[in-house]
Amino acid sequence: MADAHRFRRDIQGLRALAVLPVVLFHAFPESLPGGFVGVDIFFVISGYLITRILHQELQEGRFSVASFYVRRIKRLFPALYLMLAASMLIGLIMLPPAELRELARTCLATIGFFANFLFYNLSGYFDGQSELKPLLHTWSLAVEEQFYLVFPLALLAIWRWRPAWLSALLWIAAGLSLAWSVRELGVDPSRAFYYPWPRAFELLIGAIVAVGAHPKIGSGQVRDGLSLLGLALIGASLMLLSEDRPFPGLAALAPCIGAALVIATGEEEEALAGRMLGFAPLVLIGSLSYSLYLWHWPALVFGRYIALRPLTAPEATAAVLVAFALAWASWRYVERPVLQWRLPHRPVLIGGAATMAVFAAAAAIVVLGNGLPQRLDPLGRTLVAAARDNSGYRGACHSEEHDVIAYDRLCAFGDRRATPSVAVWGDSFGAELVVAMGEKLASERRSVLQITASGCPPSLGYAAPHRPACSTYNDERLRELRGDPRIREIVLVVNYLGFMNDSPARQAALLDGVERSALALHAAGKEVTLVYTIPRMPFVAPTALAMERLRGGDPAGFGQSRADFDRGDALVSARLDRIAQETGAARIVPAQRLCGARLCPAYLPGAGVLYFDHAHLSIAGARYLLAGARV
Repeated sequence: MADAHRFRRDIQGLRALAVLPVVLFHAFPESLPGGFVGVDIFFVISGYLITRILHQELQEGRFSVASFYVRRIKRLFPALYLMLAASMLIGLIMLPPAELRELARTCLATIGFFANFLFYNLSGYFDGQSELKPLLHTWSLAVEEQFYLVFPLALLAIWRWRPAWLSALLWIAAGLSLAWSVRELGVDPSRAFYYPWPRAFELLIGAIVAVGAHPKIGSGQVRDGLSLLGLALIGASLMLLSEDRPFPGLAALAPCIGAALVIATGEEEEALAGRMLGFAPLVLIGSLSYSLYLWHWPALVFGRYIALRPLTAPEATAAVLVAFALAWASWRYVERPVLQWRLPHRPVLIGGAATMAVFAAAAAIVVLGNGLPQRLDPLGRTLVAAARDNSGYRGACHSEEHDVIAYDRLCAFGDRRATPSVAVWGDSFGAELVVAMGEKLASERRSVLQITASGCPPSLGYAAPHRPACSTYNDERLRELRGDPRIREIVLVVNYLGFMNDSPARQAALLDGVERSALALHAAGKEVTLVYTIPRMPFVAPTALAMERLRGGDPAGFGQSRADFDRGDALVSARLDRIAQETGAARIVPAQRLCGARLCPAYLPGAGVLYFDHAHLSIAGARYLLAGARV
């Protein structure tokens, strides 16, 4: 019987092939669009190694649940808690209250191995950018540990009662999990990504290989060929998959089967791909892979907090090098020494529980203390409060993809006794604008109708990313507006800069659709007002302004440079000028009001914080914009 604990250079190299794409994808997303599948490769490796050990212990009659969890504590806790301590300490020094409180909440979730559930609940449209959550990567650790809360006990039960069924039951469980994943992708893609049961098939693929529940691999040439096929499947996944494709589901099979082939072909002796993966630098990186996975994401996230904008390529490279240095130190001085300890089970289990309790208590203090706002002066607290300066009517008045508000239930703002004569038709950028517009129109005994939907600009025929029903939605809204004699003026507002990173063809399609909307409304006898491009901040505005205050800087100096804005806006403004000429549309040009000669600031001393996140105007910002506009 092969020793389940024997060192395999091919698996260490495969670990490197898992972690390096993840690091590259997070640091340089465009360089490796499918790099996120490294996590799926890790799942297969983990499923294989753990099952291999448990299966051998069951065969030898020495299986112990306590031994299993002692190994998990020694393997996971030292490096993990070092990273958590460093992240919390840096957060305490650097982060404003709301961000520090969220970091502490996610630290608690990581300690309890339910981070995946928390991040699922934080994955909504306005729950903050994922690039700014230092512990986001711990969701995968939670998935693994949830799997291992159930799997060893299930394996023991099968072994005691129906050992002959083990292979079949593993295949059935993997099939059910895959089917669940495919189903969830059509219902709730975020749940398919974060939850353990739609992910379990990836770990179970590794388990299937571990117990030999697959066809026997023949000659050395066959092994070599299959191992190369495994590498090819992994390589194709890294290059061909992207975030735009639903995942995991069937798309996850290629990297998972690829990893399984590499592992299976090297069980008896190294196959060709295994010898390639046994290259010494890859083996070293594989040894560092756990610590590197832990450190790379906080290094990148805190780098963004220091820069207060997306990192440049040299800055991202520096962050990755820092992560490698921390990973090596963590592996050399923490991870490896602890694994070599030979301690009885009791002190390890007690020590693990005590570590969890101490860290949980510290994180709870920060959560209950609301992120310790006393670290900021009164102006700093005012700046961070702007994160809540958005429409309080989004839940009732703003449509989401799966919750479209019927036309007869749309909200009106302004004089409650007045029939709405104006409508704001837009994506989420219209939600605050319509509230401020209602305040302005109330003094004229008028009101305005809100027709806004997240991620769905009023662009006829445009297939909005991740909003497949948007085109149909817009057709229906146009029909309703045409047929509503009350509405004489429609204000069109779009998050233009949010779509300018798309391909030129998609940018053109967006602007073509806006032109069709304006022409159709004009032809129906409606007056059209075009809201031009709203400047976009390089970082979440309230957070950046508070951090500037913590650093002793001037909040009024933070914003988007006017030169950068003008470059990004040139195509949009030229097209909107043409539409205005064709339709006689009125114009609201935010840059004329919100920008100076050198800067489009996030904060103006007289007006307050103009944005509640990195892109959406706050209520204060919308009021300031409309104070200089005719409606």
